[in-house]
Amino acid sequence: MRTRLGAALLLVLAACGRSDRSGQTPPPLPTAQSPSVGEWTWHPIGGLAVVEGEVAEPTDLVLEGRSIREQRYAEAGPVRWEFFRPPEGETAILRTAEGRELARFTFSLAPRPRPAPAAPRLARKPPAPPPAPVPAPAPTAPPAAPAPKARAEARLRPLPVAPIPDRRGRDLPSASEAPSGPRPRAALFTPITVEPATPRVAPATPRPVSPAPPPATTVAPISIPTGAGSAWPGMGEALNLTRGPGGQKRILLSFDGGSSAEVAAEVLDLLKARGVRTTLFLTGAFIRRYPALVKRMAAEGHELGNHTMDHPHFAPGMKRDPKWTRERIQRQLLDADAALVSLLGRPMDPYWRAPYGEHTAEIRRWAEELGYRHVGWSEGADTLDWATPKERKLYRSGEAIVARLQQRLGRDGDGLIVLMHLGSAREEGDRPTDGLGAFMDRARKEGWTFVSAGTILRDLGKPAWDPRHRLALLNGTSAPAR
Repeated sequence: MRTRLGAALLLVLAACGRSDRSGQTPPPLPTAQSPSVGEWTWHPIGGLAVVEGEVAEPTDLVLEGRSIREQRYAEAGPVRWEFFRPPEGETAILRTAEGRELARFTFSLAPRPRPAPAAPRLARKPPAPPPAPVPAPAPTAPPAAPAPKARAEARLRPLPVAPIPDRRGRDLPSASEAPSGPRPRAALFTPITVEPATPRVAPATPRPVSPAPPPATTVAPISIPTGAGSAWPGMGEALNLTRGPGGQKRILLSFDGGSSAEVAAEVLDLLKARGVRTTLFLTGAFIRRYPALVKRMAAEGHELGNHTMDHPHFAPGMKRDPKWTRERIQRQLLDADAALVSLLGRPMDPYWRAPYGEHTAEIRRWAEELGYRHVGWSEGADTLDWATPKERKLYRSGEAIVARLQQRLGRDGDGLIVLMHLGSAREEGDRPTDGLGAFMDRARKEGWTFVSAGTILRDLGKPAWDPRHRLALLNGTSAPAR
């Protein structure tokens, strides 16, 4: 009898345990991971801004501010993104193509105040020893423990951020949108011989290239026939000019204008004082940001070459990024050219320089379809004048850069093409332009002549394309200056 009662009691207890477990709440499901898995930061490198972060999955990233709009595709993992630094104090939003905000940056080099050091914590007093027991008829209750002090929590108050005005981005064609069907016939262009530039004054009111077109921000898609290499003698050659002919003691001091112009006026003053006309490679962003400087460059007879619209990375590691198709690269060049047409009423000279020096033979041929010869620089002739002391591996003082140029001139300077920049984040007194005038004066005394890219191409017997033919591609599509 007792055995049966014990078995029944065990069954009842087991049933109660199952009911208790069935009433437990199931664990919550894991939440979906956002594209960003780490903190996003930025830091300057000379005239560049470098944004670094990480994404958990392949993501199309967009960085947009008042005067900047950068777009790139990022694979899953760490992301390092270099571009020309926006103007001081500008704010930009980093987001995905779907509109999810990842970070906000304020591109400012002003030193930030250091936070005040935290007050030292007071050492806690050791607890008092328990009182000696006092004989009493009834034991006394122990003293109540002091209530723990509540730790003050720092509260972050969100600051209101003014929204950035909505600006419609440019719709860039993808590789899948390449034009299909029969292509139009190639136009025949007449090569011209490049003559030394003569000073020309830009008209106060630029003449419109065509009857007033509707405002546009980009150049219409281009369809240029494949195999049109006979359209002009240089098309399809994939020329990369890095040196002029020897035996003439000629040198080209070329300057790139990307997004800043700290030393541009000083460079123009040095050249004007010595009657030197050279080749300046400008981005469309530079043209829109510094129209007065660009007008002065044209008025003083300098050649204005193409440096693309906003200085993107076409070929990191000298391998073309697949997203940069023929149509997109040609649009970068024509957008920059359209900015100059809007300002001066005439197109760029028939030369271009790839951003960061990243190009391939294929990319150079695509540029030649629009009439642009690629002008690079001689090996070891990149002055790295944009690097500041923060870039220790690249930095050389302004005096060291000029001294290195002087040594190079004496060793193998004939036909040298030198790369310098119109922008500099260096402190005054540490810029190569401080000693550039003395270098030029000494070189002239030694019999050297400073020439332009057009002069070198003429000396090499390389025909140049008449840039006026490019107006047919820009007619009615010129981007208005901002």
